[in-house]
Amino acid sequence: MTRRFAYFRRGFAQSIRKPHMKSSALFALCIIIVSTLLLSMSVTGKVYRYNIGDIAGEDVVVPHDIRYQLETETRRNMERAAERTPLVFDKDQAVLVDRLGVVDVLFKHVRDVLEENPPIGTDDRTFQLIALKSKLTRYVQFNDWVLWAILKDKNPPRLKNIVNKVLVQIYDRGILKEAYSNPLNIKNTIVSIRAVSSTGETNEKLSNLDELVTLGDVRKTVGARVYAIAPFLPQEQLSAVREIVDKSLTPNLVFNAEETQRRIDDAMKSVKPVIATLKKGNTVLQAGETVTADMYDTIQIINRSSYSRNITFVVGIFIVQILFFMIFSYFIAEYYEKIFTGSPSPLVAFTLIIGFVFFAFIIFKFIGVSKGETVFVMLLPIAFVSMMISMLNNSYFAVLSSLYLVFFTYFISGESSSALFLAFSSSMLGCFLTRDIDHRTSLLKAGLLIGSINALIAFASGLMGGAGVTANLNYAGIALANGVINSILVLGILPLYESVFGVTTTFKLLELSDLNAPIFKKMIIKAPGTYNHSLMVANMAESACKEIGANHMLARVGGYYHDIGKIPDSGMYIENKITDRRARTLGPTEYARLIISHVSNGVRIAEKDGLPESIINFIKEHHGESTMTYFYHQALEHADTSTAEKIRKSDFQYPGPKPSTQEVAVVMLADAIEAASRSIQEPTAEKLKGLVNKIVYNKLNEGELENANLTMSDLKKVQRAFLRILNGIYHTRIEYPTKGEVEDLEDRVLGRDDDEDEY
Repeated sequence: MTRRFAYFRRGFAQSIRKPHMKSSALFALCIIIVSTLLLSMSVTGKVYRYNIGDIAGEDVVVPHDIRYQLETETRRNMERAAERTPLVFDKDQAVLVDRLGVVDVLFKHVRDVLEENPPIGTDDRTFQLIALKSKLTRYVQFNDWVLWAILKDKNPPRLKNIVNKVLVQIYDRGILKEAYSNPLNIKNTIVSIRAVSSTGETNEKLSNLDELVTLGDVRKTVGARVYAIAPFLPQEQLSAVREIVDKSLTPNLVFNAEETQRRIDDAMKSVKPVIATLKKGNTVLQAGETVTADMYDTIQIINRSSYSRNITFVVGIFIVQILFFMIFSYFIAEYYEKIFTGSPSPLVAFTLIIGFVFFAFIIFKFIGVSKGETVFVMLLPIAFVSMMISMLNNSYFAVLSSLYLVFFTYFISGESSSALFLAFSSSMLGCFLTRDIDHRTSLLKAGLLIGSINALIAFASGLMGGAGVTANLNYAGIALANGVINSILVLGILPLYESVFGVTTTFKLLELSDLNAPIFKKMIIKAPGTYNHSLMVANMAESACKEIGANHMLARVGGYYHDIGKIPDSGMYIENKITDRRARTLGPTEYARLIISHVSNGVRIAEKDGLPESIINFIKEHHGESTMTYFYHQALEHADTSTAEKIRKSDFQYPGPKPSTQEVAVVMLADAIEAASRSIQEPTAEKLKGLVNKIVYNKLNEGELENANLTMSDLKKVQRAFLRILNGIYHTRIEYPTKGEVEDLEDRVLGRDDDEDEY
C-alpha cells in the first residue's frame, strides 16, 4: 500500500507540472465552489416527505418566520382581474369608407347619365338605364329595378344621403361575420371596440357583448332602419334604398384574441400576491397525526422555504467534492496523454459542466423535487453534456466529467435512486455511443437509443416506486423525448463549439477530407506527384492509426494536408519530376533551404485557409527536426578547405517541433517510408520490410518520436500496417503474353493456317 501511494504521489507530482493540469485544477476548484453554493441553496434545510393520508412520524414545526403566497386567494384575484378586462374587437374603418365610395360611384354615374340624357317629358327611363349600366363597373352592380327606381326619383342625391346615413349608422356599431364563440373561454361580457383607421390610429369605446350583431342580424333590420330614416319615400324608392344598403353590407368587426389575451395577462400580472406568514415555532403537524390536505399544503410551504445555509452541509458537500476530484487526479496522472489530447480540453469541459450546473439549479427552482425526481432528472441535458465532451475531447475525459454530472444530479434531486439510475445511464451512453460517430444522422440514432434505454429505466423505476402504469408510461415518453432532444441539441451547438474553441471533431474532419476542395484541385494540377504522395501517406497513416487505437480520421486528413506547402514551388520536388530551372543552379544549401521552406509555406497557406490547429500541427511537425542527409552529404562532398567551415548541419535540419501526438508521428513515418519506397528497384516483400524497419528505427534512434507517446508495441503494429499497404501496391504482377505469342500458339495447337486467318 505504501509503495502504491508513493507511486501515486510521484505520478501526480509529475502530472501537475504538465500544461493542462494547472488550468484543470483551477477549473475544478471553480466548479466545486459554484456547485457547493448552488447545492446548499437547493438541498439544505429540513425537508418533510409526506403525502396526504400519511401518518406523521415526527412533529413538523415551522423553523422560522415564513412569508408565503396564498395561491388560492391570489389566483382568485387574478381571475377577477381577468374577468374585468374587456374583450377586444377591432373595427375596420376602411370597410365603411369603401362602401361609401361604391355608393358615391353609383350616384355619380346616375347624375352623369341624367345630365347627358335628360328625360323629355316621359317616365320611360329605358335609354337612361342602358346608359347607366354601361358606365357601371363589375364591382358596382345592382338589379335593373334598383337602377330604374333611382333614375325615376326626382331627387337622386337625397337617396344617396339616405343610403349613406343608414350605412354609417350600421357600420358605426360594427358587424360580425358570425356570432362570438368565446374561443378563449373567458367569462366576460364587457367589450372594447377599437376603431382602426387607415393611418393606424385607434380609438376605443366600451360596449356590451349583447349589443354586438352579426351580418345576418343586420340584414333582418335593414328595412326598418331605412324606413325609420326616410318614411316619406315612395315604396319603389324605399325598396331600392334597402337593396343598395343590403348589397353594401360586409363584416367590419373581428375579435382580437391575441390583444385580449395580452391585456388579460397584463391585468393578471399587475395583481399583487396575497401574502401570509407562518410564525416560527408553530406546530403544523404532530407525530401520529394523519396528514390532511391543509397540512400537506403547509408542509410544502416549509419545504420550499428550506433555503437556510446549513454550514455542516456546505462543509460536507465541499469535502466530498474535493475528494471526488482527488480521485480524478489519480486517474488523470495515470492516463494523462490519453485524456488531454487537445489544447482546449479543460476549457471545453468546464463551460459545459458549469452551464449544466446552473441549468440544473434553475430547473430545480422551477419544478422542485417535490413534483417528482424522475421527471426532474429527465429535464436535464445530461446526455447532451457527455456527448459534447466525448466528441470535442475524448471518451476518457467524457467519463470523468459524466461521473461528476451523476454526482451533482443525485444530490440536487434529493438523493433519488431513480435520478441516479437515469443520470448514470444518460451520461455513460452519451460517452460511448459517440466514440466512432462519423455521420450526423448517427447522432440522432444515438439519441434515440439513449432515450429508449432511459424510457425502460424510467418505467422500471416507476414500478419500484409504486407509480401507476399511466404515470410510468408518461415517464417513459418524457425519457424517450429527452434522448432525442439532447442529440438534436448536440447537432445544433457542436458547430459553435468547433468554431469558438477551434476543436476538430469528426464532422469537421469529414468536411476537411473532401478532395474536391480548392486546395486539392490546385495541388493535383500544379503538383500531381505531391497529390498522389499525400493520398498514399493518408491511407497508410489511417490504416496504422486504426491498429493502435489512435484517431485515424485525424491522421488521414493530416496526411492530405501535410505537404500543401510544396504547391508554390512544386517543380523543385522529385515526385513532381523536377521542371523548375532553379534546380540546376542552386547549391545544396540553397536547395535544402527551399525544400525546408515548404513547412513554413504550408503553415501560412493553412492559416490563410482557416485550417484548425490540429491539422496545422501535421504540417509543422511531420519532419520534426530531421536532417536532409542527401543535401548535407552533397554539401560535404563538394566542400573544400575554404568552405568546409561554413557548412553547418543546422542549415539542413527542419525547424521542428518534433511530433507531439501519435497521429502526427504516424504521418511522419508514412511520409518518409512512402517517399523512400519509390526509390526501390524491383521491390519485394523483403526489401519493403527492410525499408520500413530501417526508417522506423532511424526515427526512433534520432529521438524524433520521443514526444509522440508511441510504445514499441505500437510501432510494431504501425510497421505491419505499412507493410500490408506497400505489399498491396508493389505486389508481383503476372507477365502477360504478347499478341504474336498468342497467335503462334493458336496456329500450333488449333492447326489454323494463314488463309483461314485472312478469311
